Order: sequence, then structure tokens, then C-alpha cells
Amino acid sequence: MLNPLARYPEFQQARSREMLPVTLIGGFLGAGKTTLLNSLLLQGDGRRLAVLVNDFGELNIDAKLIVKVEGQQIELANGCICCSIRDDLVAGVERLLASDPAPEQLLVETSGVSDPGNILCTLNESRVRRRVFLENVVTVVDAVHALEARETEYAALFERQVRGAYMIVLNRSAVAGVERTRQVRELIDGLLPGASIFETADGTAPLTLALGEGRLGQSTSFRIQLADSNAHPFTSLVWRCERPLKRAEFSRAMQQLAGIVYRAKGFVNFRHYPLATLYQKVGSLESCVDGGAWGRLTPRTELVLIGVASNFDCEHITRTLDACAGD
Repeated sequence: MLNPLARYPEFQQARSREMLPVTLIGGFLGAGKTTLLNSLLLQGDGRRLAVLVNDFGELNIDAKLIVKVEGQQIELANGCICCSIRDDLVAGVERLLASDPAPEQLLVETSGVSDPGNILCTLNESRVRRRVFLENVVTVVDAVHALEARETEYAALFERQVRGAYMIVLNRSAVAGVERTRQVRELIDGLLPGASIFETADGTAPLTLALGEGRLGQSTSFRIQLADSNAHPFTSLVWRCERPLKRAEFSRAMQQLAGIVYRAKGFVNFRHYPLATLYQKVGSLESCVDGGAWGRLTPRTELVLIGVASNFDCEHITRTLDACAGD
């Protein structure tokens, strides 16, 4: 699994041998990976795209948000795609290779705590290594929170994710503003000199750019830097509640947990509200988006919350959220 630029002649031959091109989509927690993936799938235009998606934490919320393509989406088991479910990644690729008709392209959305170098080694050392071709490694960077990442316990992970990219999708540039976005560009260039950076306000990007078909401006400085696949400081909690929540109480609770919960996402059942609500939190940013009616599903709240283990008090978080459903 070398740089696709260096292997471009081999890529041409791989097409004739019917090898499956693979694009990894990585990036830190909440950077916008699923948004990018969904935008790529919507641009498929009849192309047979397959998806492998994984999330950190017991509850795979992202799998509920993925746009399914011809039934070829495969959800992976609990854990980080580059460590605890290495065998599932390979097995998922094998299932796709055996499908009829076979996909033309595989998109792998990694966990927010994944190191792309470890994932590449998983594929390169596996039994499918001669049947797949690494076409691109895209790392999504959140322009709003990237600068602060350098001063945290997860700085090393963030840096490996950037250095492991062939190209960078710089997300939320409009919210970050011109000056902060410029500073983040300088940060990326320091970690990955000459990186190809595609700037976007809403997490979307052209399909051909993400798949690497143009091969214009992609970084040629990629090096695999192996690290302990478990070497990240995060832990997670899934909180479920069968009773409807008071919206104002829930908002206050999440503000109280701001210094503990870095990332949160899930579906919320608010009191006296007929629709499921998709709640997402990334650092200081929060959003509530109306989903569909509950229909035949029993209304319930299901959230995955992620934070740094040294400051993640599960009992305190649970008590705080439980209070949102009080009478």
C-alpha cells in the first residue's frame, strides 16, 4: 500500500486485473466524516459504490445516518477499525469482493480515534492485499477545533491522522472564519508539507476529487507511522432513556457536561414533540435537527458520548442526563 501517485502505472494495470479501489475517509471525532461520505454517495450517478463504516463506542449511530448504496453497506462490530476489529475489516472487504455484481469502489469511513497508518497495514498484511488497491486517504479536519487539538491529550492522534493523509478536506471553514482557517492551513502544512487541501463550509466535496481520479495536487509525502493501535485517551458511554426529555433541561445538562463530553451524537425523544431529533455535539458546537416521525418505533433517547478517559465520570454523566426526564 504505497502512495497512489507513485503507483499510478500500477493502478492502471490494477483496473485491468479487477482490483477493488479503496478510499479511506478519516479524521478526528466530529470532524465531518459522515457528512462527507454521504455527499460522495449522493454523487454516485449509477456507480456501484460500497461502504464500510465503523464508529467508536458501543452504539453505531453513524451507521443510521449513512446513505445505503444497493444494499452493500456493511456495519462493523464495536471498536476502532484499526485495532479491536481488524479481522472484521478484512472479512467485510471479502464479502464485498464476493458480491454479484461486485462494487466498483470501496469507501471506508474510519473511527474518529483511528490511525490511518494502522488501517493501511491491516489491509497490506491481510489475505485481500492483492485484490484491493489503495486509491486515496482523505482526512477531514475541523477548522473550528483543530488549533485547540494541539494542546490536548489527543494531540499525537490528531497529528498522525493529518500526516497519514493523501489529501485534506478542511471542513467548517465559514464558521471558523478567514483568520482561523488560515491558521489551520498553516498547521496542516507544518504537519504535512505540500498537502492538497480542499476547503468546504458544509463537509461536502466532489466525488472525483475524493476518489483521487484527477490525481492533481495530492501529497507525495505520505509515510506509514505505526503506533500502538490502542494509544488514544478516549472512552465512551451509551446513555438510553425510555422517558421523554425536557428540552430546556437537556440543553442545560449538555452545557454542564461541556468540559467532560467532547463528542455526542444520537437521537433524542423530546417531551411534547412528535419527531425524532438528531442531536450532535462537537467541542463547542451543538445542533438539533428534526428527523422523521417515530412511526412504529417506540420513542426513546439513545446517545453515545465520548470524552477523554481521565476526565470522564460515567456516573456523573448518567445522573446529569437522567435528571432531564424527571417530573
